Amino acid sequence: MSIIELNVKEKGRTVLPVELQKACGFKPGDTLVVDEISEGRFIVETRDRKIQSLWELAVASQSAPSTDDLLRERFEEEEERFEKLSNPTFISVAESDKRGAVLLAAVFGE
Repeated sequence: MSIIELNVKEKGRTVLPVELQKACGFKPGDTLVVDEISEGRFIVETRDRKIQSLWELAVASQSAPSTDDLLRERFEEEEERFEKLSNPTFISVAESDKRGAVLLAAVFGE
């Protein structure tokens, strides 16, 4: 396929030529998804194709969390949230570490 130029009309609309639609496999009624891959560069594909590619990526990925992992993580978040609500003086480990670092810096003048 050769280079195709598109013109943007006054109201920001443009028309994809039939040649481009056929080359991309776009059909009437398709919803198109546009992803920016780098500044000024985009990928345009149908929503169905995008969903399919994301599904394939998730299935193929060994690092995708399992349902059990997601549920465990959510349960732990709820436990911490409950602890915070039931104990107004509760400080998370991250907050505790941050406060400790600030205290040490104050003591040693750093």
